[in-house]
Amino acid sequence: MRDTAARILNRLHQEALDENEERDWYRTGRIPCHDCGTNVRTKTLESLPPHNCTQRQQEARTGLNG
Repeated sequence: MRDTAARILNRLHQEALDENEERDWYRTGRIPCHDCGTNVRTKTLESLPPHNCTQRQQEARTGLNG
């Protein structure tokens, strides 16, 4: 029973975080990319504009290994 309660609480917490991001996007026009962490200016939440996400991720991995 505890696992079920924990899963429900985790899901509700994630939903609240998503709602906060959406609210912030309405206010600022920016949303964080969940892959690279960059705040990106966008007009819709459908997709993010190009922002060198792949390169940022590669640089982050290289920085951790080297």
